[in-house]
Amino acid sequence: MVEEDAPALARLSEAGRVADGGTEVTTEETARRDLTNPHAPMATNSACLAADDGELAAFGVVHERLEGSRARHVFLWGLTHPAQRGRGIGAAMLGWAEARGREILATQPPDLPRLLETFREEAVTDAIELHLRFGFRPVRWYHDMRRDLREPIPPEPDLAGLRMAGFDAAWKDRLRLAHNEAFVDHWGSEPLPADVFERDFVGDPHFRADLSFLVLDGDELAGYTINYVAADDWVVTGIRDGWIGQLGVRRPWRRRGVATALLVRSMKAFRAAGLEAASLGVDTENPTGAVGVYERVGFRSWKRFVRLAKDLEDPAGPLVSPGGLPAAGPPAP
Repeated sequence: MVEEDAPALARLSEAGRVADGGTEVTTEETARRDLTNPHAPMATNSACLAADDGELAAFGVVHERLEGSRARHVFLWGLTHPAQRGRGIGAAMLGWAEARGREILATQPPDLPRLLETFREEAVTDAIELHLRFGFRPVRWYHDMRRDLREPIPPEPDLAGLRMAGFDAAWKDRLRLAHNEAFVDHWGSEPLPADVFERDFVGDPHFRADLSFLVLDGDELAGYTINYVAADDWVVTGIRDGWIGQLGVRRPWRRRGVATALLVRSMKAFRAAGLEAASLGVDTENPTGAVGVYERVGFRSWKRFVRLAKDLEDPAGPLVSPGGLPAAGPPAP
């Protein structure tokens, strides 16, 4: 794909979202941003299939995360237009993506596991079943949780000498290091390099510095929350929500109410900004007991996702060397 495909990619992504009951809207801006991701170079790590009318019938992307300390990852993502499904296009596209992912991982030293991975919403069973046929296996589950801000918000705990502060860009690099430290004991987490943190965390177009917070102990960063607002999604969900995107507490400051204080402060800030709900995502087996913390302040699960993976040493899927993608043909009636 090329950057000029962004409008067509947005239209395809939206058609798939509607058919699959998704809630995250893809705009032309977000599609263009995806196409210019340096960890998924368009020339080598993307492919698409055009239908007779010039619209995109399918696409696939391979995202590289090779700097990990526990494993080397490539993440596969793809989508087939609902009108083109059932014709083998999705299988051929996954075959291409796996083959490209294997090429990338084969260049990496074998000192760490080399993994092909994807995330899928549990409700999209056809996509999950396709990956299972290719030898992927479920390895982890995640919940999206939501909290109605029209309900009473609990009081903020006393942090006993710690100080709550708004996000300050001067803390960015220390925030990245604190995040890496806070998540070191989380399954599958890898240290974030500066470029990824800058682009995908505090550089995300939905990032809201005015709704994000730090907890400080003198000159030490004890905890943080990095929050987002994706207003385009409200048209789909009918709910004006803000996202608590990343929340972390460094080990020496755990079990002192820091996470609860950050949640409560974020919820109050969201409500003051006119939002109706707070949302977040969580690993269901989070070792810090995060699910319980979220439930105690009123969050409830409403959507589930699965992470699927296979090792480079596992047998390749059935279409790793396809003889070309199937013709898209006219859309199904």
